[in-house]
Amino acid sequence: MAVSRVSSGELEHSLLVATGTVCKTFPGLSKEQLDLCRRYPDVTTSAIQGLQLAVDECQYQFQWHRWNCSSLNTKNRNPHSSVLLQRGYRESAFAYAISSAGVAHSVARACSMGKLMACGCDPASYRVADRHRPGFRLGSKGTKGLNMPPQQRTRSRWKWGGCSHNLDFGVDFSKSFLDSREKAGDIQSRINLHNNKAGRLAVATNMQVRCKCHGMSGSCELKTCWKAAPDFRIVGQALKERFRSAVLVDQSNLGNGSPFLLDGLRRKRPRPRQRPRPRRRTRLRRPRDLALDLLYYQRSPNFCERDPSVDFPGTAGRQCNRTSTSVDGCGSLCCGRGYNVIKQRRTDRCHCRFHWCCYVVCQNCTIEEWITVCK
Repeated sequence: MAVSRVSSGELEHSLLVATGTVCKTFPGLSKEQLDLCRRYPDVTTSAIQGLQLAVDECQYQFQWHRWNCSSLNTKNRNPHSSVLLQRGYRESAFAYAISSAGVAHSVARACSMGKLMACGCDPASYRVADRHRPGFRLGSKGTKGLNMPPQQRTRSRWKWGGCSHNLDFGVDFSKSFLDSREKAGDIQSRINLHNNKAGRLAVATNMQVRCKCHGMSGSCELKTCWKAAPDFRIVGQALKERFRSAVLVDQSNLGNGSPFLLDGLRRKRPRPRQRPRPRRRTRLRRPRDLALDLLYYQRSPNFCERDPSVDFPGTAGRQCNRTSTSVDGCGSLCCGRGYNVIKQRRTDRCHCRFHWCCYVVCQNCTIEEWITVCK
């Protein structure tokens, strides 16, 4: 007799939704967020899980940087209550973007898994399903599929199926849930809204089409395809690249006006020429698309020393790599303070053996190793 098992995460999700306590137990929600939570407690629970997913991914992407997202791991589990998100740093821009992406990603996947009452599979996939089927009639006069050559008809034997992730609903809820916090209308609020949108676009632009083959002996005579949200690691890597090329905004118009971009967007003035030179054909450069870029208006501190004003503990005691010259090297991570070499003991699983059927038995081994930590 098969026994169904429920994971602890699914059980916690069900209990929070059933009792309606998610809106009361998650602090730091604005009035608009509370109203949205009361209407959609199950979707809000998935959104909160998306926020935690974003914090975990942020800590993975910046684990060897001076700022390692530790300030987002707050006591009340709400990263938006961090003091860092009240600043205009480049790191703040990444935090807003990854949080918005995490909410959209988590909600979109929860829709397709049937966990939410307000949404299901992406309906757009079913609206276009028949267009891809051989023999589909385009109106009363068109028989485009039937008029195809036999070879082309064979190659096109695939259809939309399965359950596509409902990214439209995930993006809409992420926008309603997070953008409602920005009411001031100043440059900081507009930049936060922009970075929220950039995070959602990072999910949308990396959507994947996954297919499953059907046919005799594994032949791909017929394929069933669906749209799936990418693995969140891909989203984190994409936003990390945007973090490296983030755009600085002038803060002289902090109260009003539209943001003035500083980094990389000013055209260089041509140098005066002494004598005329033959003209060269130059390619017209496309204007930079800022929709995917991250914006910030304050230059970041060095994050070397402890700074309670931005919830940063400093880099003292952080493990570093003494042979590396990159960001994880002791020279960069320790900010010139030097490092100590200490012996560390840790317990790890070892000598694992698989037993039929079906469990694994491992032993616990104590491993001693020398590590370097910042002074």
